[in-house]
Amino acid sequence: MNTTILIIGVVKKSNQVLLRKKPPGVGPYKEPWYLFGGKIELEKEAPEEVIQRTIKEQAGIDVKMTQRLGWDTEVKPSEQEVETFYIYLDTLCEYISGELKPGPGIFHLEWVDIEKLGEYELNPPTNKLFRRVGYLKD
Repeated sequence: MNTTILIIGVVKKSNQVLLRKKPPGVGPYKEPWYLFGGKIELEKEAPEEVIQRTIKEQAGIDVKMTQRLGWDTEVKPSEQEVETFYIYLDTLCEYISGELKPGPGIFHLEWVDIEKLGEYELNPPTNKLFRRVGYLKD
């Protein structure tokens, strides 16, 4: 089984978070709304650099990581359909500047009021993280 370490960024601006939508049919989840994440290669970049670069590439904006929220794990097939053990470093990021511009593989970007997150079809890791930080209630 492969192992991949990803840094996940919850991007906040006031009382909103930024979500991304993948094109229809792109997996591994059927739920269309995701957070932002980038692969960490520890010998190359610090986690802060990875999430800042990833969000710039995927959404066109500048952010600052403000808090490490903790670790989570999941086993699922990769995009290449290989069973993979994922380790997530969940973080909170603050919007700094820039205009939203969807990067490669991003169908849509949207600022969502935190109190309206329950109206969105979130993928399981996003849903779990939002529950852990209190943005969604059971």
